[in-house]
Amino acid sequence: MAGATRVISRTEPRTLTDASEPAYLDSNDKELLECLRARDDGCYEILVRRFGPQVLATAKRYMRSDADAADCFQDTFLAVFESIDRFEQRSTIGTWLRGITINQCLMRIRAQGRRQEDSIEHLLPVFDVKGDRVSSCTSSRSCEIGESIDTAQMKLLVRETILELPDNFRVMLLLRDIDGYSTKETATILGISVAAAKTRLHRARTALGSLLKPEMERLKYHADV
Repeated sequence: MAGATRVISRTEPRTLTDASEPAYLDSNDKELLECLRARDDGCYEILVRRFGPQVLATAKRYMRSDADAADCFQDTFLAVFESIDRFEQRSTIGTWLRGITINQCLMRIRAQGRRQEDSIEHLLPVFDVKGDRVSSCTSSRSCEIGESIDTAQMKLLVRETILELPDNFRVMLLLRDIDGYSTKETATILGISVAAAKTRLHRARTALGSLLKPEMERLKYHADV
């Protein structure tokens, strides 16, 4: 599929490097890990109850439908059950689970990605023959509007607008700007070069800005009325 998100194809979960510094397991995580490795069914229930909301929230960010998110939720815990002995304890259990969840979502997106990705050319800046920008989605006016909108409103607006982007740009923004992976880590996860990741990230951010501008103006208008 042209322009589709590329992910590493593998059947077992790949532990993604977390964007933050590695954290040691606390006593609760260590106790839970020992119990899980002993194959205690009760501990698996505790794992799902403790981390299920986090896993489902992550899956819903990446998948476009609740049904797909639910499938990723199930796939994540199945993968965890199968690979718990390989957990290297270089992060918290929650961080490890998040990485597996994202990987399960990306594999599902890849499996579904048989359609042509929508173009975002109409959302990108336009330049004249001299190289000067003749249209911009990041004007000072937009910035002023953004500063006047409630932070919670902005977060919700950004998350909802990201869903309108084609998968390859949407996933890039989720990995880099929402989940906090570095550009290098994001490139590795997607199986592309760092240069390609930087280009895709720039185009994704620009397109997102174009989509956000009219919504931001609408929110500002209603706030002023």
